[in-house]
Amino acid sequence: MLVPRQPRWLSFARLLLLAATLVLLAASQACRSSTSPGGSAAPAVPAQAQTPTPAHMTYAIVGYSWNIVPELVAVQQGFFTKRNLSVDYTVSGQSASSCQQLLAKAVEAAECSLNDMIQADETGGAHLVEVMNETNTALQYGVMVKAGINSWADLKGKTIIIGGPKDNTAFYLHVIAGANGLKDSDYSLQFAGASGARFAALKAGAVDAAILSDPTFTQASQAGYKTLDTLVPKYLNDSNYAGGGPAVTPEWAKAHPDVVERFIAGLLEANNWIYDPANKQALYDTVHAKLNLDQAAFDQTYKSSVLDAKQWSTDGKIDDAAITGVMKGLEDLGSMKEPLPPASQFYDATYLTAAQKLLAH
Repeated sequence: MLVPRQPRWLSFARLLLLAATLVLLAASQACRSSTSPGGSAAPAVPAQAQTPTPAHMTYAIVGYSWNIVPELVAVQQGFFTKRNLSVDYTVSGQSASSCQQLLAKAVEAAECSLNDMIQADETGGAHLVEVMNETNTALQYGVMVKAGINSWADLKGKTIIIGGPKDNTAFYLHVIAGANGLKDSDYSLQFAGASGARFAALKAGAVDAAILSDPTFTQASQAGYKTLDTLVPKYLNDSNYAGGGPAVTPEWAKAHPDVVERFIAGLLEANNWIYDPANKQALYDTVHAKLNLDQAAFDQTYKSSVLDAKQWSTDGKIDDAAITGVMKGLEDLGSMKEPLPPASQFYDATYLTAAQKLLAH
């Protein structure tokens, strides 16, 4: 029996139909492979999940005192290492020395007070910038006196020890003593960069009064020394005086922006960790040996600086008006003159913004 021969156009149509079916099957398989077993699209791997390149930096600190608590926490809690950053600390002894080490490229960043940093810029021709505000305002300082001195009038003709002739403690004493009727010529000065060294001079009877920051201020109080006055918030606060933070050279920061950002992120995370009441005892365990603190001194310092004064900045924001307050302090000491430069000359918030984005992830 003869089978009728199919027209050529029908065979061609069947070939086209087969090709279209194969294309549809391939597309269906591609869709299935791009979804999870539940049918939803597989999430893309975020860029932040990538491990950053290992980095190391050295940070100059004045000494082991309460103002470097965030740095100690960041190391102990792994807030640097989780960002593949290792940080070593070196002790300079004075804020001005930290600035000098930074300018000499002996360190990558430094605990260099705004007071000293601005003076290095303005009088020394060097350019340093702050990259975050670590403390909301000046640290708490107390004017501690030896037995027999009961008023500011009693300090006339006496010797007071401060950090340096033009550092921030010189301004603090100038403000406090001036408000209490004393002129700079009413007393003589001696100098020691760290509060511990100033307290040692007071205990030895070498001076009649010392301006001390926590926790040395608290320890002196516990040892029976009289507090003549305190600095914060009676005289200075976050609206009229900036606390300051890590300083860098613009050249190094521009060459290593990711390192600066990771460092800031670690410090901000540490500051927020400090404020969690659940971490109080862990904070004591972290700092007591380094700062030579017993539990009682820690508890008092914790209350005054963490609970009451809110010393640490949780967002790192830099305030122009507060930096201008530091410059006015230098003007008061005769180190600067009007017109004062813009506050923005002394900081670069670019790295802080990037660090905040790191924390958001």
